[in-house]
Amino acid sequence: MSYMKSTKEIKALFHLLDDPDREIFDTVSEKIVHYGKAIIPNLEELWESTNNNEVQERIENIIHKLNFSETEQSFAKWFTADKPNLLDGAILLSRFRYAEVQEDELRKVIKSLYQSCWLEISNYLTPLEQINVINSIIYSMYKFFGQDLDANKPNHYFINDVAETRMGNSYSIGLIYQYLCELLDIPVFAIQLPRQYLLAYFDTAYNFFDTHKAPSLRIQFYIDPNDGTIFTQNDVDVYLKKYELSTDEFTYQPLEAKDIIVIQMEALITLYEQLGDDDAVKDLNKLLQIRNL
Repeated sequence: MSYMKSTKEIKALFHLLDDPDREIFDTVSEKIVHYGKAIIPNLEELWESTNNNEVQERIENIIHKLNFSETEQSFAKWFTADKPNLLDGAILLSRFRYAEVQEDELRKVIKSLYQSCWLEISNYLTPLEQINVINSIIYSMYKFFGQDLDANKPNHYFINDVAETRMGNSYSIGLIYQYLCELLDIPVFAIQLPRQYLLAYFDTAYNFFDTHKAPSLRIQFYIDPNDGTIFTQNDVDVYLKKYELSTDEFTYQPLEAKDIIVIQMEALITLYEQLGDDDAVKDLNKLLQIRNL
């Protein structure tokens, strides 16, 4: 652990962490945050050496501010990229809750999934056969399992937790599934139906009578990210009719990486509101606002 050199100013600031005046503490906090994440080891050492619960709580808040500030900056870069990497976005979202995500371990799981699928998939397989191979590996071999959204927990959204526990939801497992298909060059993308988040296998249709016309995308079938269940267009139409749900021209369009992360943020906000975690709601709304800048 690398410590920042303790200067007179740092010592003075640390000495004021127990000041009862809130205004003074806020000023001290801002000055400490200005040093950046390099000061975190010093703060952690101070936390361990004090028995003052209030000071420990204040130190925890400052460390959170430092980590969150870095997450904000990273998301600002990610959202402004032309084609941001989907997995990178998921890792950044995990850092909202876990400052030190074990990224190497996560990428090992993804690489292992990819290699297992790559060995079994060939160009001679039909789209449905390709998906059956992927389903077998994700849900049977690696034992990934998705919980219904009305029964899930915050950790089901964070990809590092999901990769470790194999337990997630349609958003997180769907993200892993889609990223895996991207690596395998298989056209599977997320779509947002009313009240239902699904993956769809897209087929590219070319107009041979008008070669200047851009090819169009059409959906061959749908995949439930929770368990790999395959749905036909008729299944989806029956579902929409049963619950009297309407769609528009954008309903069946592939979601971009930015949209996928925003949808997950919005779902997390709703969940944290239900749990009464106002701080988490506030922070996630800050991250969400970056998308609109």
